[in-house]
Amino acid sequence: MREHPGACGQCEQRRPLIGVTDTGNGICGPCAGVDLTYACRHCGTSDKIFREQLCTRCFATKQLAAALGGESGTVPAQRQDFHSALSTAGRPRRVAYWLTCDGVPVLLSQIGASKEEFTHQQLDDLPNTPTTRYIRDVLVAAAVLPPRDDRLEALPRWADIFLDQAPLPHRKYLTPFTHWYLLHRIRRAHRHRPLRASTQHQMRSRLRRALELLDWLDQQGIPLWELTQPELELWLEEGPEKRRAVRAFVTWATGRGLAGELVVPRAPIAAPSVFSTDEDQAAQLHRCLGDDALPLDVRTAGALTLLFGLQHTRLLELTLDDIIDDDTVVALNLNGHRLPLPPEVAQLVRALRDQRQKSWHLDQTASTTPWLFPGQEPARALGATYLYLKLRRHGIAPLASRNSARLALATDLPASVLADFTSTSISNSTRWTGYAKRDWLDYIASRKQR
Repeated sequence: MREHPGACGQCEQRRPLIGVTDTGNGICGPCAGVDLTYACRHCGTSDKIFREQLCTRCFATKQLAAALGGESGTVPAQRQDFHSALSTAGRPRRVAYWLTCDGVPVLLSQIGASKEEFTHQQLDDLPNTPTTRYIRDVLVAAAVLPPRDDRLEALPRWADIFLDQAPLPHRKYLTPFTHWYLLHRIRRAHRHRPLRASTQHQMRSRLRRALELLDWLDQQGIPLWELTQPELELWLEEGPEKRRAVRAFVTWATGRGLAGELVVPRAPIAAPSVFSTDEDQAAQLHRCLGDDALPLDVRTAGALTLLFGLQHTRLLELTLDDIIDDDTVVALNLNGHRLPLPPEVAQLVRALRDQRQKSWHLDQTASTTPWLFPGQEPARALGATYLYLKLRRHGIAPLASRNSARLALATDLPASVLADFTSTSISNSTRWTGYAKRDWLDYIASRKQR
C-alpha cells in the first residue's frame, strides 16, 4: 500500500493515507484497521523520520561518525569529544544540515585523520552562516574549543579583506593604522568584556573614513604630509557628519610625523529630539503591564524602557543571574548596582526568567550563558536592532519612550545617582540633567548635612 499525506476522510486527521473510501476520499491507517508505527529503526523513538528510517539525531550521529571515521567508520579516540558534542547537541537538525554544507565533509575527514587539536580557524575557513556559528557554540559549550569573542576575532579578518581592496599606495598608511592602532586599542580595552556591535561599527567607520580622505587627497594632488588645516576642514564640510570619524586617523598620522599639526573637532552630541507625551507613555506602559496578547519579552523590555530608560544594549546583556529575587523584592543587577523593580514589573521579569530558564536547560549544549533575551542562536543574545524593530512592530516607540523616561528621571535625580540607576556613564547622565535644567546644589548641600 502506498502512503499519501492528507486529511483522512473519516477521522479528518492529517495523517499518511493508505487507501480510498467509497466517497473517493483518502483514509488513514488507524481508520483502515492497519497499525502504522513511525519509529526510528535505531533508537525506537516515535519521532519524525528524517532519512533512511532514522530520526534526525540518529541520522546526524551516523553521518558524523562516517565522516570522522573515514572508510573504517570508527571515530578516532582523539575525536570522541568532538563527536559526542555534536551528536548530543540540542538541535540535531542543525547538525544534520551542517553535514551537507560545502566543505564540511572534507573538513571532517581531515579532522578525523589529523592528530592535532581542533581549532577555531578550521571553522573560520567555512562560510559564516547561522549553522556554522551554532556548531561553534556547541563545541565551545562542550569545551572542545576555547571560548572567544567572535566580534573581536572577526575584525582583523574584515580589515584584511578591506585593505586588500584599497589602492597599494594607501596601504602603507592604512595597514599600520589598522593593526597597530585601531585593533591594538580595541583588544586592550576589551580584555575582560565582550566587544559591542557599536564598537565594531565604529572601528569600521574610522577605517573607511581614512580611506576616503586618502582618495580625496589623491584627487587633489596633495600628499598627506602637505595637508593643511583649511584643506582638511574643507573636506569635512563638503561631506556628511560621519566624516568626523577620520579624527582617529588624523591623530595617529600627526603623532607619528606623517602629517602636520591637524585637528578634527569632535562631532557635537545632538540633544534628544524625539519624546513621547505623558499620555502615550502611560498608555504604552499600561499595555506592557496588562496586555497578555503581547509577547512576554516585548512586555518586559518595553516596561523596563518606559520606566527606567535603559538602553537596549544594556538590556540585552542581562542574564538570568542578574535577576536578584529574595521572594519579596525583585531587583536587576546593573554593573554591580541593584535596581529594585515595582511589583507589576517584577512579576513580568519573574515570568520571563522562568520561561528562559526552561529554554536554557534545553539548549545548554550550545550555550554557557543563560541570556534573559536570547537570540535564535542559543549562545548569543538578541540583536539590539531586532529588539528595536520588534517593539516598534507591537506599537511601542523605543527611542521616544527611552528619552521620555530618561528626562523624567533626570528631573528628579542628580547625575551621579542617575548614572548608577540607569547604568550609563556620568558624562551621559550629566547631559541629561542639563536637558532637565535642574540645579542640584541644594541636593549636594543636603547630603553634606546628613
